[in-house]
Amino acid sequence: MPVGRDSRAKYLVAVPHSVAQEDLSKLVAGINLWDATEAAAKYISGQSPEDFSSQRRFSFCILPSQVGRDWLGSLIRLNCDTFVECFPELDLGDLAPLVGKKSLPKHDLLVCLSTRSAYHLPVARKFVTSLRHRGLIGDGVASSVEMAVQEAFANSLIHGNLELATGGHLSMDRFKELGEETERRLASGHHGARAIILTARRRKNGQVVITINDQGNGFSPPDANATAPISRKDTTFGRGLPLIRSLCHSVNFLRDGRTIELTFDDSQSTTALGDTAFLNDLETRLTTSPDALRIAQNATILIADDTLLSREIIASYLRADGFTNLVFAKDGEDAIAQIKAHNPDLIILDIIMPKLDGYAVCKAVRADPAFAKTPIIAQTALEENEGRTRIFDDGATDLILKPLNKAELIARTKIHLENRLLVQQLQAYQARTQSELELARNMQENLNPTPEHYRGVGMDYGMRISATFQMSSELGGDMWGLVPIDAHRLGVYIVDFAGHGLGAALNTFRLHSLIWSEQVDDQTPDVYLQRLNRHLKGLLPVGQYATMLYGIVDRQNNTFAYASAACTSPVLGNTATGEARYLDGSGVPLGVIRDARYETREVPFDKDSFLLLYSDALIETTLDNGQFLCEAGLLKMLQDTVLEGGRDIDLAAQIADQFMDRAPAKLDDDFTIVSLQAANIPSAG
Repeated sequence: MPVGRDSRAKYLVAVPHSVAQEDLSKLVAGINLWDATEAAAKYISGQSPEDFSSQRRFSFCILPSQVGRDWLGSLIRLNCDTFVECFPELDLGDLAPLVGKKSLPKHDLLVCLSTRSAYHLPVARKFVTSLRHRGLIGDGVASSVEMAVQEAFANSLIHGNLELATGGHLSMDRFKELGEETERRLASGHHGARAIILTARRRKNGQVVITINDQGNGFSPPDANATAPISRKDTTFGRGLPLIRSLCHSVNFLRDGRTIELTFDDSQSTTALGDTAFLNDLETRLTTSPDALRIAQNATILIADDTLLSREIIASYLRADGFTNLVFAKDGEDAIAQIKAHNPDLIILDIIMPKLDGYAVCKAVRADPAFAKTPIIAQTALEENEGRTRIFDDGATDLILKPLNKAELIARTKIHLENRLLVQQLQAYQARTQSELELARNMQENLNPTPEHYRGVGMDYGMRISATFQMSSELGGDMWGLVPIDAHRLGVYIVDFAGHGLGAALNTFRLHSLIWSEQVDDQTPDVYLQRLNRHLKGLLPVGQYATMLYGIVDRQNNTFAYASAACTSPVLGNTATGEARYLDGSGVPLGVIRDARYETREVPFDKDSFLLLYSDALIETTLDNGQFLCEAGLLKMLQDTVLEGGRDIDLAAQIADQFMDRAPAKLDDDFTIVSLQAANIPSAG
């Protein structure tokens, strides 16, 4: 892959190994993703989405031609907002500005696919799942958004890009003909290579706008309200339009019906993004600024009044009570200049002033995130209620009347400064805590093998290994790992500590150290767990424990021998038939009883076998239907996935994607899933 000069690299691009450099160069030049004269791009390549760290922010993700479910899952797993499929016939035409550098307005998510890829994938579901994980829509409205997007997307795909007429009565013969014609058009460069683009962005008013853009015929309703009957011979989409309208705030048709714009009101979406950005910036400044507010009397107070006598009176009152760090402004414009220059902790503001009055000053201060939370005490001689009420609407924190009462002025000054001091201390504490938690989260993630490592180990032992790990909204205690024993035997473990927070994370680090300090070469799984349990019992406080499974895949004897400490029941399956069954995961948790005994259980693991290990988040998370994923449901999901994808899929990643489609965006527990599949790869021995 070409690599841009790091010193000039403005765009970081994720690229699959399977994308040829020639195709990539043609794609970049053809749709003008960025201006090479302004900044270079740095390319990071990987075999699957798991190869790209969530800590890195990517400007673009290039998807391989004929995208599969694995790379469609990158919409969720990659820290990126723009995904473009690299296929030879790509010609965006008038859609090019959507993905190019002149895209206005900026999209929060953009996905560009070929018709032939999009037709075979659950695009609408994955797109909406990605919106949930980005906080653009809430879990409560996701199902209705997905329904509307799916209906509109199917229209753009089938009636737009493929130009198929699906209306009227569909007899069995007509249904067969339609299927055959669909396959012919998907295979053709004219229809199958047309692009379809989905975009999503949040407006300032909180609404989310989703567009589906095709390159075919498009569709326009017969009237503005689209309520008139539409003939069945025309299109099936017309009859679905009332459903879409019932799910959306509004539906608009652009580009002669080739763009369908859906607008959603999402009361459960993330709000106050501006406040979050402000607080993050303020927390940084508080932890680094030497002059952060420590006590109220050290505060910087701005007195803005056009009358010199009034300024001196207020100053004398404040100085008499120990406030000496005072700044003055003689009018509204001067007040704004002094605010920017001194960043005061409190503003005492006269309403009636020349150049800019107090109302305008309040609005200007509140419009700047740096001063949006600065307390403002307005002072006025106005008697009418309208003027007093307006100053609060424009952003004042408090109001005192002239002539000023010394005791009242001092009391209100102290109250607002003490509140500001408490808020700053809390924000500084939160910033420090967040920094420490981020460090702990990164350390915990680093306990798990990287994709490059576990794939390489898998090849050494003739297996395809896949894994997905997603940390919960707070620190948890999940981890997994691989332990090469000899040329034929590979150890694998999965751990889940009880509880959350720093305690669980610290326990995870303790156990990780114990695991790698033990010599496992000649130990059976039961003996290995017994030794770990004795060590851990002496380290853990009463009431803390871990569940764990440790097993050994023996590729020479075609067996999997394992011992379990109350771990979730592993699943053993067949990649040829899709059949799967649960193994016994019973046992005593680690750290509960010092002399606990464990049992080694052995099952066949041959050329068609796969093994699935997972944490309890997979089966104890409430899904979008209000239920858990039941035992039979997981086996059915595994069977369908294996039969559809074959033995060469990344099984754990595929199951994780299907789970995330239905799970809440923020999980209450760590989510870990690992699969080991026998593959046609020569083993090291």
